[in-house]
Amino acid sequence: MKRLIPVVFALLIPVAIFAQGRKTDENSLLQGFGLSDAQVTQVQTIEMATRDTLRADITHIRLVRAQIAEALLPSASGPDAKAIDALIEMKGQFRIDIDKQIMSARLQLLKIMGDGNFAKYERFVRDELRHRFEEGRRMGGESGFMQERFGMQGDAR
Repeated sequence: MKRLIPVVFALLIPVAIFAQGRKTDENSLLQGFGLSDAQVTQVQTIEMATRDTLRADITHIRLVRAQIAEALLPSASGPDAKAIDALIEMKGQFRIDIDKQIMSARLQLLKIMGDGNFAKYERFVRDELRHRFEEGRRMGGESGFMQERFGMQGDAR
């Protein structure tokens, strides 16, 4: 989990998947960019779809990690190296899928907002992320923040 957290944060910041609790500020910012209501809805739809996909992929990574741990348990025949390699490849593919989804969302948001507005939006999201992370640490540590924002529990390496 400790290795995945910085990666997830670095990749998720520009995507702006934190739609909860900031809709009013976000909506006024997006409308301040001159976006129509339909475009604001598009941005929110992209955020929700990205968040849902990321949650599913992170859940799959957790399941694969559990399968790897199970495959490494002592047994009469010993660990099956080929099966473990296949699971590691599967975990890698989920990480690739996460990267692709984040890049796809980022490109869609850039197309809707334009470069200058996207940079402002990215700063807004980064500030919101930092604020929520600090708030989560004060209220229950990293795990409380991760559970609230990503629906994650435990380690997702």
